[in-house]
Amino acid sequence: MEKRQQLESILAELRKVGDIDASAIVRRDGLMVASDMPNYVDGRTIAAMTAALVGTAETSVGELKLGEFQQVIVESVEGKLVATGAGNLAILACLIGKDANLGLVLLSMENSSRKVAEILGG
Repeated sequence: MEKRQQLESILAELRKVGDIDASAIVRRDGLMVASDMPNYVDGRTIAAMTAALVGTAETSVGELKLGEFQQVIVESVEGKLVATGAGNLAILACLIGKDANLGLVLLSMENSSRKVAEILGG
């Protein structure tokens, strides 16, 4: 199976979690690798902003000597954007509803981010 198909398969599995409304795998430079996003979402903007959020969070955690970065969560009235590193090359981002089970989502994302890192070699 081609890498892109493998990555899209990971996103399809995340969708089955139930609490994850959309997801994307983004390069750390802000380019979209694969996504499972609704049509009304501009994937390029989401990719660029997610990379910026994670990069800033990782730098902040390092400067503050808080240990290893885990995830960044942006919370709004309607839901959350959760993003975490997926190896040295990529970021995994998920959009979840306001009533989503955050623990289940984080566990699913942790497993998926490991798979992404393996596929992309980082």
